[in-house]
Amino acid sequence: MTESSDERPKRPDPLEPRNGVARSGKPTSRGSGDSPEGPKPKRKGGLRLEPLGGIDHALSHPKCVRELEPDYAEGMELWREGDIEAARDALRFALQGCGDNMWVHVALGRIALESDRDARLARGHFGYAFELAQRAIPPNFRGRIPMEHPSNEPLYRAIDGLLACYASMKEPALEAEVRACASRWSTGGGGGGARGGRGG
Repeated sequence: MTESSDERPKRPDPLEPRNGVARSGKPTSRGSGDSPEGPKPKRKGGLRLEPLGGIDHALSHPKCVRELEPDYAEGMELWREGDIEAARDALRFALQGCGDNMWVHVALGRIALESDRDARLARGHFGYAFELAQRAIPPNFRGRIPMEHPSNEPLYRAIDGLLACYASMKEPALEAEVRACASRWSTGGGGGGARGGRGG
């Protein structure tokens, strides 16, 4: 890191994630307008699905993801060092400037699940990242979104997080729906068997 956290300007109050995932596996929003914790994060551009060749596609992330990558990297470094609160602060700051940053939502979900043991809070973060990808994927999509492509990594990490949350919350129906989406997207619409979770 080139800049220490105490040299940065004071960060705004953090946002909590949107709550829950609907029966379809799609996260639900709290409605329009500002959240109780403050204004919604800015959204610059949006997530898109772009062809790679053949049936393969990759998520194309908004420009603000790269612009705020130093804050994401700082948050991850602080988490590795064991400073959970400072890590959350850095990640939420990045989210204020780029609400469609799947990597940040996934990181906050992992902190909630692994450090706080809060499956419901984690589900909100993972579910929002999952919803961002769902919006970018056409309903009748029959292509493949390969797991191994770096741009698709946060989608499958969000899926792994949701599966862990639903297993912890004893929600097998929702877990099965998320597995079905993962299987369809990773194999090219073939349905197939349930996908197992991947490590962190």
